[in-house]
Amino acid sequence: MQPRRGDARFMLLVALLCPWMATNVLAQHRAYNVPASLPATEVPQREAERRQLFQQVLDNPADLEAGFAYAVLSTRLGDYEAAIATYERMLIERPGTPRLQLELAALYFRLGAYPRARQLFEKVQALPETPDAVQRRIRGYMAVIDGEQKREGGFSGRVSLGARVESNANGAPDRHAISLNGLDFELSPDSRAAGDASGQFGLQLRYRLPLSAQGDVFDTRLATASNRYRDLHGLDSDVAELQVGPEISLNRWGMRNGRVAIAALLGQTWLDDARYMHAAGLALGFRRPVGREAAIAANLDWRDERYTPAPAMASARGYSGDRYRASFTYSRQLDDDWQLLLSPGVERREAAVDANSHWEPRFNTAVNYRFPALLGSRSQPWLLAVSAQLARRRNDAPLRAVDRQASQRGNDLVLQAMQTIPLRRGTDLQVYAGYRRVSSNYDLRDYRNRFAGVSLVQAF
Repeated sequence: MQPRRGDARFMLLVALLCPWMATNVLAQHRAYNVPASLPATEVPQREAERRQLFQQVLDNPADLEAGFAYAVLSTRLGDYEAAIATYERMLIERPGTPRLQLELAALYFRLGAYPRARQLFEKVQALPETPDAVQRRIRGYMAVIDGEQKREGGFSGRVSLGARVESNANGAPDRHAISLNGLDFELSPDSRAAGDASGQFGLQLRYRLPLSAQGDVFDTRLATASNRYRDLHGLDSDVAELQVGPEISLNRWGMRNGRVAIAALLGQTWLDDARYMHAAGLALGFRRPVGREAAIAANLDWRDERYTPAPAMASARGYSGDRYRASFTYSRQLDDDWQLLLSPGVERREAAVDANSHWEPRFNTAVNYRFPALLGSRSQPWLLAVSAQLARRRNDAPLRAVDRQASQRGNDLVLQAMQTIPLRRGTDLQVYAGYRRVSSNYDLRDYRNRFAGVSLVQAF
């Protein structure tokens, strides 16, 4: 059966249009600077209360409690400009008040006025009486500001060095015999699950060239990774990928802080120090905040992958062909320290050999928790991330050497916990552990793997 390219392209088109349709719905109601955080049924009552507070402020400008209540309610209703004007006036009367500076900084942050937000955050951060919980909250804001300023233009990068141990590094069956077309065959020791340790090196470089005053940039990214195993040298691998293209701000069309990125990509993979696969393709990305505490992102990419393995692995050429991926991500800041991420997606591979072509829908979820450092009284907060991925793969046609009737189908479950420990600004220690279970009706592709590792990461 030949791969159906039309179906793959139709699904990618649907995945592309869904976030845009959701964006249009969300943009229909804008009563103030941003949508109110209150239920729509409460808005009229709260607006009436706000008008009363405003009259109190007019009658007695020195009533700071009324002014503060008016600013808080304006923020909840989405009228940030009114809240900022009120806080600025109150700071003139009470200069250096930490609570006013903190609330004002948070508003400037939400509106994307990062220089003013940073100035106010640093003033509160420098006060010795600022509680640790507030310090953690400010450091979280400052980390986002640093990241957003890098998005605006300039050079940035990330380098990592790590080690990893695995119970089944080669992803082989953890059994002595398998079934091929109803007959049992004993596996040689080299074909069974084997544990091993490896070292990893990763480097990511990025340069963003500003193109316009609206925030458009030309983005250039280079990502490389290298794995070296202690015993299983045939698994040693290197990967490099270059992406170049523009990222366009959607503010000019009324989508506050929305962005679309288009990139051409080139990639090369080496296995056991020999060229194994090269790829070329296109990627499309969209992201936009939704309200105050959430964001959505959609990503599409297409790769033309060409396998060029050594003669001993000539069957890998059957994987050559097109690979399509689509994903949608929703992230929400539940409070200052908790974050939730949900990400459904789908992959379609159209390979030269039908038995290697497949559909694979998947779902990812993660919960991030930031908490006070366990070591060091004024250290940056630590971050614990717990994630899970579930994928379901179904191949187009049987692999006749394994089963003449049934095509491969199965599930892939990955669970992982990662603890990030900041050592100093820009330098993190990451410790992680996880479990992978691949279940398949093909014994050759049914296995388990337990893994753990540590990485030292430097961002610049």
